[in-house]
Amino acid sequence: MSKRRYVFFLMISFWAAYGAPIAAQNLISGTASVIDGDTIEIHGTRIRLHAIDAIESRQKCLLPNKSEWRCGADAANALANKIGRAPV
Repeated sequence: MSKRRYVFFLMISFWAAYGAPIAAQNLISGTASVIDGDTIEIHGTRIRLHAIDAIESRQKCLLPNKSEWRCGADAANALANKIGRAPV
């Protein structure tokens, strides 16, 4: 087996063992509070959304015209608008 194939095989094996999503042991459901664009809280438990990486809620971004934009707040608001008050 070539070195390249061996490395590829190791990477796939590692992903299968450690990178695949793991099913939750204890399911949590209820109305969620949005912490930021990739984190919610249900009944005091913070939950990071898998495979989502959003800007932190207090973070600001710089627009091309050099003005600041509250992009973190917009990310959090977008998630809040998406889930609304429905149970999660």
